[in-house]
Amino acid sequence: MQMPYLSGRRLVPSPRDERTLVHKVRINPRTTAKDPVKMLETTGIKVSISTVKRVLYRHKINGRSARKPLLQNLHEKARLRFATAHGNKDCTFGEM
Repeated sequence: MQMPYLSGRRLVPSPRDERTLVHKVRINPRTTAKDPVKMLETTGIKVSISTVKRVLYRHKINGRSARKPLLQNLHEKARLRFATAHGNKDCTFGEM
C-alpha cells in the first residue's frame, strides 16, 4: 500500500521508532531520557533528549527519573543485625 502524500517535515523519529521507544520505556519505567537517545543512535537515528521527552509526553508517559535507593547494602545489613539482636525485647524497649 502506498503512503499518501504528506506535506511538511518528515517525522523524526518515524512512527515505528516511536512505537519501539514507547514499548521499551513501558517495559522498564526507570529508564532515563538519555537511554532511548542512545538506543536510537545505534540504529542510525539522531534525536535530542527533548524530542524523546516530547514523544513520551504524547503517549502519556511523564517524568521519569532514575533514583538511587535510600538504603544502601551496608545500611540494610546494619538494620538486620540490630533487628535480630533486639527482636526478643518487649515493646517498651525503645520508648523513653
